[in-house]
Amino acid sequence: MVSLDFLKNVRVFDGLDDRRIDKIRELCREEEYKQGDRIFREEDEARYLWIVLDGQVDIRFDLPGRDSSEVSTVYSETSANTFGWSSFVPPFRYILSAYCASRGCKVARLDKDYLTRIFDSDPRMGYLFMSNLAGVISTRFHDLQNSSVVLSYSTVKITVHMATCGIAAGAREVMKALQEEVYNSDRPDIQVESSGCLGKCSTEPNVTVEIGGEEPVIYQHMTSDKMRRVFKEHVLNGRIQSDLILAL
Repeated sequence: MVSLDFLKNVRVFDGLDDRRIDKIRELCREEEYKQGDRIFREEDEARYLWIVLDGQVDIRFDLPGRDSSEVSTVYSETSANTFGWSSFVPPFRYILSAYCASRGCKVARLDKDYLTRIFDSDPRMGYLFMSNLAGVISTRFHDLQNSSVVLSYSTVKITVHMATCGIAAGAREVMKALQEEVYNSDRPDIQVESSGCLGKCSTEPNVTVEIGGEEPVIYQHMTSDKMRRVFKEHVLNGRIQSDLILAL
C-alpha cells in the first residue's frame, strides 16, 4: 500500500491532515507497467486520477497511422506527480494518452467517483484538493507555454566525445550525469549526442555545447560534477563557464 509519508509529498494533497490523507490512501490501487505500455488512451472515459509512484509517465497525443513515440510527447510526469486531470473536468474524457516511458512504472489509481463522495461528506477537503489541482494544472500550462517559446527560437545540442581515450578518462560518467540532468529538466529542446575524439586526448573528457545559432563551446577535463554545473549554469541559464573552456 502507498505510504502516508509519500502521499504527503503529492502536491494535490497539500494542506490535508493525516486523517484526510489516510482516507485517500485507502482508495489507492497500485499498478505496474513496462516501458511502452499505454496506461490510458485519448478519448477513454476519464474515471481515474493517477499518481506516479516510481518511473516516468509521458503524456502524448497519438499520431494517426503511427506508433506513439517521444516525438508526440507533450509533457512527462515523475514520482509524486499526478496525471489524468480530465477525470474532474467535463466531458470526463482523457484528452491525451499516457504511456510508461521508463524501464518500468509504478502508479496509483484513484477512482474519481469515490473521491467525489469523500469530498461531498467533507467539503473542506474537497475545496483544498480542487484548489491544489487547479494550481498543478496552471503550473503545467505555464511550463508548456515557456517550452513552446523556447522551441520557437532555440535548440540545444550537447555532445560528449566518447572515443576510447574519452571513455578511459571518464566520459561514461559524464554522459550519465548529463542524461540525468536532461531528464530532470523537462526540456524537450535539448539534444544529447556522443561523438569521437577531438584530437585533444590530453584534455578528455571533452563536451561541446551548442545553443541556437551561437558559437559552439568546448569544455575540457569534464567530470560528472562539472557536467552538472555546465548544464545548470550554461545550458539552462546562459552563463558560459570560462574556467572550464578548452583553449584551441
